[in-house]
Amino acid sequence: MINGEAIDANPVSNDASPAGGKTFLPDKADRYLAVASFVLGFLFMRWLFFSWQGWGVSLFTLFFSGATLLYLRSKGKKLAGESWYWLAVLAVVGLSFSLWEGRGVFGWRALLLFAAAFYWVQVAAGRTLLGRTSDWLLLDLQWMLSVTFKHLGAQYRSLWVSGWRPGKKAAGDVWSIGLGVLFALPVIWIVGPLLAAADAGGFAALLRTLWEPLTWLPAVDALLLVQLVLSVPVAAFIFALLAGSVHREGQGSFKAREAESAMQAFRVLPALTVYTLLLLLNVLYLVFILTQLPYFFSAFYGRIPPGWESYAEFARRGFFELCAIAVINLAVLAGAHLGISVAKRHTMALRVHSIWLSVLTLLLIATAFSKVLLYISTFGLTIQRLLPSVFLVFLAVVFCGVILRQGRQFSVIRLALFTGVTLVSLLCVLDTDGLVAKYNADRYLAGTLQEFDTIVLYRAGAAGVPAALLLYGKSDNRELREALSRYLIFKEQHTARIAGTMQDTLQHALTRRKLAAHK
Repeated sequence: MINGEAIDANPVSNDASPAGGKTFLPDKADRYLAVASFVLGFLFMRWLFFSWQGWGVSLFTLFFSGATLLYLRSKGKKLAGESWYWLAVLAVVGLSFSLWEGRGVFGWRALLLFAAAFYWVQVAAGRTLLGRTSDWLLLDLQWMLSVTFKHLGAQYRSLWVSGWRPGKKAAGDVWSIGLGVLFALPVIWIVGPLLAAADAGGFAALLRTLWEPLTWLPAVDALLLVQLVLSVPVAAFIFALLAGSVHREGQGSFKAREAESAMQAFRVLPALTVYTLLLLLNVLYLVFILTQLPYFFSAFYGRIPPGWESYAEFARRGFFELCAIAVINLAVLAGAHLGISVAKRHTMALRVHSIWLSVLTLLLIATAFSKVLLYISTFGLTIQRLLPSVFLVFLAVVFCGVILRQGRQFSVIRLALFTGVTLVSLLCVLDTDGLVAKYNADRYLAGTLQEFDTIVLYRAGAAGVPAALLLYGKSDNRELREALSRYLIFKEQHTARIAGTMQDTLQHALTRRKLAAHK
C-alpha cells in the first residue's frame, strides 16, 4: 500500500520534517525568494484574489513565472521537456485574463491557472515520480501538497537562519527585528484606535501627539489592511511551494518502481469477473442501441422522431444520461485494467472487450453530440451548450485513445490530461462569450434563428457589445432595438467604471472605443 512513510524514505530528500531526516538549510537564493514571496503574496491579494479579472491577473502570472525561473536557475535547474508545455499553459491562461472578460469560462480559467502554476513548478523541479507527467498524476499532486505544507515555516527560517552563520549574527538580528515590526504594524493599526476609545487618562492625547507628524500620510483603507494581513499566509505558501520543490528532490525511478509494486496489491479481480462485467455491458448497450435506432439517430438528420412535438424536449431527453454513461464506462474500463489479475494469454480477451465497449460508447457520445447540435440549430448557442459539446469531444478523444491503447503502449492518462488542459486553454484564449453572441446574431440576421435572446449578451458581458451593435444597426425589430439600447447603456457605464484599474482588459478598452463611435 502506498503511504507517506514509504515514500518519505527517499534517501536524497532534504527536508525539515522528521520523515526527511535532514534539516532545511537555506542559502542566499532562498533568502531572496523569501523577500520576493512577500511581494508576490501581496500582489496576489491586491490584483488577483478580490477581482479575478483584468491586467492584474496577467501581471501577477508574469511576476510569479519570472521569480520561479530565477529561483530554479539559481538552484541549477533548467526547464526541459514537458515543463515548457506547462509554462506555456500558465502563460496563455494568465494572458487571457487581460484580453477577455471570460465570464462563461470563469471557473475553469481560474482552476486551470492554479493547477498549471502548481504542476509546472513540480515538473520543472523534477518532483514527479517519473520526472514528467505520468499515470501517477494523483500521487505526484499528493506528494507536492504534502511537501509544500511541510515547508510553510521555511520562509521565516530563510530570513533569519541564514544570518546566524559565523560572523553574521547581526544580520540575522536585523531580519528578526524587521519581521517583528512588519507583523506588529497592522496589529497596532487596529488596536490603537480601540485603546484610544477606551482611554480614561492621557493615552488618547499621547496618541494624538505621536500621530500629528504623520497626518500627511495617505489614509490606509480597510481593504488594503485585509490584503496585507492575508498576504502573509499566501507568501508563506508561495515560498513553500517553490523552496519545497527544490530542497526535496524528485522521487525518481526507484520510487516509481515502489509505487508500481504497491499497485499490484490492488490487482485482485479474477479475469472471468472482469470479462463477465464487460460482456454484459456490451450486450446491454448493443441491445439498447438496436431498439432505439429511430429515436436516437434522428437527431443526425436534424429532425425529431414521430410522437415528439418539441425539439427542446427531444434534445434534452437522454442527453445528460448519455454523458453520464460515457463517464461510467470510462471508470469501468479504468477499474478493469487496474484491478484485473490476468495472465498474458488472456490479455487478448480483455482487449477485445475494451474495444467493443469503447466503440459502443463512442456511438453513444456521437448520439449525445447530435442532440446538442440539434438544440443549438433550433434555439441558438449558449455557453451552457458549448461546454458540454467540448466535454463530449474530450470523452471521444479519450475513448479513441483507449482503443488505440489495445494495440500499442502509451499512457491514456497523459492523453486525457493533455487533451483536457489544451481544450480548456483554448476556451480561455478564444473569446468564447463573444463567439457565442456573434453566432446567434449572425443566424438571427440570416433568418435561421427565429428569436434573439438578449440574455446571451448580459451573460457575455463586454464580449456581447460587437454583436449588439451589429444587431442594432441591421435589425428593424423595434422591441429588440430597445432591449439592445438598454444593454449598451449598461455596458457603457460598467466599462467606464473600471477604466484604468487593474480589473480592466483589452476587451473593455476596445468596447469603450466602439461605444464612443456608436454615439
